[in-house]
Amino acid sequence: MVISSNHILFFSLLLLSPLVVVSHTWSALTYRHVYIRNDLGNGTLLRIHCKDQNNDFGVQKLNYKEEFKFQFKPNFWGTTLYFCALAWDRKVHLLIAFDLDRDVFFCKDLKWSVNKYQTCLFNCDTQMYEQCDHNY
Repeated sequence: MVISSNHILFFSLLLLSPLVVVSHTWSALTYRHVYIRNDLGNGTLLRIHCKDQNNDFGVQKLNYKEEFKFQFKPNFWGTTLYFCALAWDRKVHLLIAFDLDRDVFFCKDLKWSVNKYQTCLFNCDTQMYEQCDHNY
């Protein structure tokens, strides 16, 4: 029986594909970190209340340039969602701080900057704040 190089390549890919799926699954289930930084300007206090369906981090008060950090491990079912209420100057804004569907293969650490006009997410590949929400 002669095995061609095409058959060897096919069977090699067939054997490797489950390993690729498992490696992506493991990366999705490792601890993640979320940082939220007050970049509103000197003298503006930022109040943050972050939670998911099982965890509530309570209200945090941040002065200018301070940050709040929390860590978690995404759930197995792929439904992890953390949202935060951001309040300053008697206004409240909603931030989806982590959504597994959106962030599964994004940076392990999600770093948010909150300023008076937008919230922006830091991209670890480009080293810039790029993904901004201007809906204030």
